[in-house]
Amino acid sequence: MRENISRRAFTLGVLGGAALYTVARTAPAGSAATPYRLTSDTAARTVDRDFFGVNGARIISAENARQWHDPAFLDALAAVGPGLVRVQGGTTSQWIDWRTGLFQQQSGHDFASNDGRPPLLLTDWAEILRRTGATPIFDLNVLNSTVDDQLAMLREAQRLGLPVRYVELGNELWVPLPEYVAAFPTGADYARIMNDWIVAIRGEFPQARIAVAAVDDSSPIALASPRLKSWNRLLYQTIRGADAVVFHPYWIVDPVAADIGSTAGGGVVAWTQLMQRALSQVPSGLEVWYTEYNQMGREASPPLDRLPKVRQTWAVGLSVASFTLRALADPRTRMAVLHCALNGAPAADTGGGGTTNQALHALISDGSNGSERYGRTALNFALTPIYHCMADGTQVRALHLDPGIEAPAALLMPVYAGAAEAFTGVELSTAGRTTGILINASDRSLRITLLPSLIGAQDVSVYSAAPTAAPAFVPGDTVSESRAAASADIELPPYSLAVLRTA
Repeated sequence: MRENISRRAFTLGVLGGAALYTVARTAPAGSAATPYRLTSDTAARTVDRDFFGVNGARIISAENARQWHDPAFLDALAAVGPGLVRVQGGTTSQWIDWRTGLFQQQSGHDFASNDGRPPLLLTDWAEILRRTGATPIFDLNVLNSTVDDQLAMLREAQRLGLPVRYVELGNELWVPLPEYVAAFPTGADYARIMNDWIVAIRGEFPQARIAVAAVDDSSPIALASPRLKSWNRLLYQTIRGADAVVFHPYWIVDPVAADIGSTAGGGVVAWTQLMQRALSQVPSGLEVWYTEYNQMGREASPPLDRLPKVRQTWAVGLSVASFTLRALADPRTRMAVLHCALNGAPAADTGGGGTTNQALHALISDGSNGSERYGRTALNFALTPIYHCMADGTQVRALHLDPGIEAPAALLMPVYAGAAEAFTGVELSTAGRTTGILINASDRSLRITLLPSLIGAQDVSVYSAAPTAAPAFVPGDTVSESRAAASADIELPPYSLAVLRTA
């Protein structure tokens, strides 16, 4: 599948090292009787409602393309409350003719079939964005189009009432697909061409923030070839006038030790490795955008097709939510856009799209493979309360536990075995209200003494489920919500997410 290949085809040899990554197994810190105290960072950052969003995918199969036209699906997406929608998805954006809303058909290479597939035109995206109340991120076709043609697209989008606020220059052009290598042999070649695009875009849309594609070199994919190893360095040396760099962090829990703890802690491990490696190399003055991120599992491309097919569970939801909150608290990060909206209904010819483990990624289930049509997945239950807390001008501080609590985790990507923090939290302050979002990704209850700003919160929602629950994919599985008021402390159940709102 093109979308699989574009993100995931470069972990050759990773399966053979699985046992190596499971050796460092550490015991969780603390005990059920340990009293924990909530603390906060001194520094705060300001974010707006359009920090969180969803990738405009999957749209490869005819069935999924039809679903993006379905008011019932758009209502389900609007209920989540994304502030951003990525138009027109990721790899798909490099093969779509915006005038027809269909994939370009080229001699000797077809990205995906258009048979039975309804087009997605700019007028359709305008309706999608209107119904969801989201802002578009325009992922431009820099591979099979021209800067003049893409400027025409942005002009038409603006005519339709879509703000040209965020512009992404292509999707994962560092991937070693023959077409990408031919067009952009190195990161410097990509940067030189994009420098001209940036000047042209800035001339017509001076308000736009423009981002370029970087490699997540906390992942083993960065070791796959000299082109990948040097991509970021040459990009940073050569690019001029960009506002941001784009990373697509994905992580894989070690299938040999695919326990609940590793799954629930995977997002924290992925964030920590990304921060220590890839983010530390980003030049000052450039924002960081995550226009795709999620946990991975079994995929279409070798050797990932040998992995077990991982189910999307509540533990996965908490893992992704933990990554999401840490991105929110990071001063370099401008946006966190989840991949993706739908499973990807299997089809005979979709460029591989949706034929493997896409259910692991889905914010909303699409009805394929026995799933609930437009059902709320674990990711949906975990992220919706977070999205609903966002407002323009929100002050964000990271929260911590004293003492900290850890659990063992083993990942294949990034390569890791050891302890992972099992608590993630943020404090949000806006318009006279303070909100705390607390995630307990451990297997024990936590009694936590609250910060003064959260004591006496009258609106407390606690979301919890069995860590193996798979809402929308297993009939009867769901996430429960309990309501309470907070005094000076709060009890967080195992594997739970709590939202505390003051008046």
